[in-house]
Amino acid sequence: MTLNNRDNKGADKTPLGTLLSIMMSFEVLERYLEIELRRHKANLIRFNIMSVLFVNGGEMMPSEIAESVFREKNTITAVIKSLEREGVVRREPSASDRRSVKVVITDKGWQEANRLRPIAQELSRECLACIEKGSVEDLVETMRDLREKLLPKIMKTSGGARRPLLRQRALEVK
Repeated sequence: MTLNNRDNKGADKTPLGTLLSIMMSFEVLERYLEIELRRHKANLIRFNIMSVLFVNGGEMMPSEIAESVFREKNTITAVIKSLEREGVVRREPSASDRRSVKVVITDKGWQEANRLRPIAQELSRECLACIEKGSVEDLVETMRDLREKLLPKIMKTSGGARRPLLRQRALEVK
């Protein structure tokens, strides 16, 4: 199977072919964003964490961040430590539960978020430029339907240890 063979474009309309196409598109998009973000001294997981903090008012519990970016808590903890060393976030005791901490964006973090926001907007426009507006809206709805169908199965399989993504809608295109 070749990636550049235009003769095969859309040839496999089976459920497996469709799934493989979605997965390949995701991988290409993820790689593209990693490359472009690296040019701006950022990476995708860092960008995702800062974005979810940004849209949620600048503070969240680490477990909420993990749920929102769909990563394991230990991965998020490692990235948060790195962000904390750089001074873009800080951890504070939770006012409601002293045993818990919340992650808070610092002034330096807000500056970084504001620096990256127009870059993210431009990357978004570039990525979606090949798709008509109506098709983008359909795609967003389809991807939402896919998540809503699969997330309960993931939760059941994992023993319900993790709650569904609470903040996921905050990141979606309206």
